[in-house]
Amino acid sequence: MFDDHGGVLLPAPSRADRTIQKASAAHCTGYTVLGDGEGTRFQGESYLELCHLYLLNAMKNVAEMREQVRFLYGWDPEKPQAHYFDVFATLDDGTRIAFAVKPEVRLASGRVEREMSEIAWWVQEFDFADDVRILTEADINPVDLRNAKALAAVRQPDPEADAAARAVLEALPAGAGQSLRDLTLATGMKARGYRALLRLLRSGTARLQRHELIRPTTIIVNAALPTVIAPSTDARTLVSHQHRRSEQNAA
Repeated sequence: MFDDHGGVLLPAPSRADRTIQKASAAHCTGYTVLGDGEGTRFQGESYLELCHLYLLNAMKNVAEMREQVRFLYGWDPEKPQAHYFDVFATLDDGTRIAFAVKPEVRLASGRVEREMSEIAWWVQEFDFADDVRILTEADINPVDLRNAKALAAVRQPDPEADAAARAVLEALPAGAGQSLRDLTLATGMKARGYRALLRLLRSGTARLQRHELIRPTTIIVNAALPTVIAPSTDARTLVSHQHRRSEQNAA
């Protein structure tokens, strides 16, 4: 982010409790910058982790997020076991959710879920988090991921363009929509206006008329129906992809 007072503001350092390997022959490792303004550095031990970081970053009710968070547990306080949660999110209502990100194939045997269920029990015993969840590639919608990446790229404010974008959006009648292209033209600020309109989507001031990729022809409306993390029905139970699948099938 450029500082008008004569410099460039760098992202805040990662808040992870451990540093991942810079490279691996077995899997992807990656880094990104998320959050608002100059942002914060995040690291992922796989592309799957990076994808979920982008998706959680786009959730309107996520107030704070960290990666690679250490949790110590076990019966022997002198020699505790350690588990690193891939993501730890705090919601705007104070709910704390610890996420383990695993490939779907790792869940086939049931061993990972058994291990995570034991860790989830200790999480509750130590009041480390309110919920423990497993995320896999089955939880990723490609449209949501593409949009989350686009919104993450416009985190830096542009006060003049942001004010112009708010003005054209607020000029729309309640519930009415217009394409991003037309609204951009109305701002008179070209690419800056387009990015400012994306920031309105990012903040929840505007929303997509329907679930689709964000592109110039996309219709956005002046209304907020935020995308949020839904609460678990039982905060003491590990909520895994398999459990969610069973609930969806039952519905």
